[in-house]
Formats: sequence, structure tokens, C-alpha cells
Amino acid sequence: MDTLDSPIVTIPGISYRLGSTIIAEIGDIHNFNHPSQLLVFAGMEPSIYQSGNYRGPGKMVKRGSPHLRWAMYHASRLMPFITNVQGIL
Repeated sequence: MDTLDSPIVTIPGISYRLGSTIIAEIGDIHNFNHPSQLLVFAGMEPSIYQSGNYRGPGKMVKRGSPHLRWAMYHASRLMPFITNVQGIL
């Protein structure tokens, strides 16, 4: 597994396991014209709650790839620990 040759593993918080999961789920990154399309594919875009005149943010919709959502969640969860150890923050 250490032969994954992708710049994605240079991002703090993304290991070989998470990187290979993200690459396997996304496939060709050029299929997405905008970052919001990737969020929709992963099921991480926010919903909109509307009731009468009120319109506010809702919860994450959770449609899309659960494996990609899992990998992105864990990479973001590890980010504060890694950047703090490396002295980036």
C-alpha cells in the first residue's frame, strides 16, 4: 500500500488508506467542474430548511458515496492534531 503515488497523501491528515479510498471513490477528478459538485457526489452538501418565510441551513444531506464521506470526515477530524504537532497552527 505504500506505493500510492499521488499528491493526495501529502495533505496533512490523509494517509495511504484514506488517500486510496478517496481516489477509488472519486475516480477521475476532472469529472467535476466545481468543488461543489464533489461535495454533492460525497453527500456532504448542506440542505436548506424552509418553513413559511424562514429559510435557514439544514443538516448534511448524506446522499452519495458513504465511503468517500467517511474518508473525508476522518481526514478533517485528524487535521487539528497533525497541524498542531507540525507547528502549522
